Amino acid sequence: MSGGDEDVLPLPSLMEAWRPPSGGKRTLKGATLRIRGGRSSAGGDGSAMLTPAQARAKLERIVRKAPEVMVKISGKQRGPAHLSEHFGYISRHGKLEVRSSEGEIITDEKRLKAIASDWAMLDDAMNPTGRDRPTSMSMVLSMPGGTTDAATIHDAVQAFARVEFEGQFAYMVALHTDTDHPHVHLTVATQGEDGTRFNPRKADLHHWRESFAHELRERGVAAEATPRRARGHVQKRIRSSARHLDARTDGLGAGEGKGLDIHRLTEERAETFANSAEPERRAEDVAALGRQKFIRATYAQAAAALAATGKEEDLALAQDVTSFVAAMPPAVSRRLARAREIMMAQRAAGQGERTPEMGSKAADKPDREPHKPRDRER
Repeated sequence: MSGGDEDVLPLPSLMEAWRPPSGGKRTLKGATLRIRGGRSSAGGDGSAMLTPAQARAKLERIVRKAPEVMVKISGKQRGPAHLSEHFGYISRHGKLEVRSSEGEIITDEKRLKAIASDWAMLDDAMNPTGRDRPTSMSMVLSMPGGTTDAATIHDAVQAFARVEFEGQFAYMVALHTDTDHPHVHLTVATQGEDGTRFNPRKADLHHWRESFAHELRERGVAAEATPRRARGHVQKRIRSSARHLDARTDGLGAGEGKGLDIHRLTEERAETFANSAEPERRAEDVAALGRQKFIRATYAQAAAALAATGKEEDLALAQDVTSFVAAMPPAVSRRLARAREIMMAQRAAGQGERTPEMGSKAADKPDREPHKPRDRER
């Protein structure tokens, strides 16, 4: 496409549709300007505006379902003993190589214990109050199984770590290939030599996903880092910690220590909604519905703008965008989706005629044009 044709996309609306529910400003500095083309003049949240060419490339990756990268905080280590145990785990007790931020390749467990002691000593020296705080923080970075080879992921993570942490925080990198898909453990010292503390927020995590995806694309791997809501998902992902707790407590009775059951909680809330004469309209459900209307309308606007050019490549992308939106899941929470099932079953059994109200009347009215709802998702 020529430079003028690239401008047909509704760039401000797309940037808003792709904006993550970050929950605050970034606390750590990184290579934002290397990844993005400058700062947004309209972005009060500090997000960077994409160029038209970058926006088109991102739109193509999203609607053609490029694999989404995964970056998650997996734990915190407190003190030299705990950190040494963690190093033993990621090195499989000396069987796997661990690469340090200084480029040292380590398999000796004694050397790993010495590094753990060094990190703890620095943390103690910079902690005049003596309060309990983590010595390090561990992360796991990966791609969906079967989409990327282990060597490429390992190389991309090392490049990511150099860009984000080198010269500020010490770190260790270890590749694991003994599971269903290769992944990399990245452990970062929480105390920087300049006195800075490593204390990431949600906004930092989203930036790291973008940075990791960028490094993979630099190595020829189609990778993306978009929020779930930008792909039409309203139902929040159940965190792995909740899944693990649910699995460990499966089969225990109420008095036997079972503290969390996501499915039971959803069922109880859905039944309450379905059987209530005046069901609660939760603000987050209404806000999520409004945001999904905006996101889907923005994609429709982009598809129409592309189709209007009449160019073959634009028509193909417009069709992909339209198909992507058509395949999006319903814009309802788990609670409301289950409530709908219960109420439909009650209707079939002749117990009632009421249908679930998935939002306020104002939220259910079709919008004449996309609007930017207040971000209530966190």
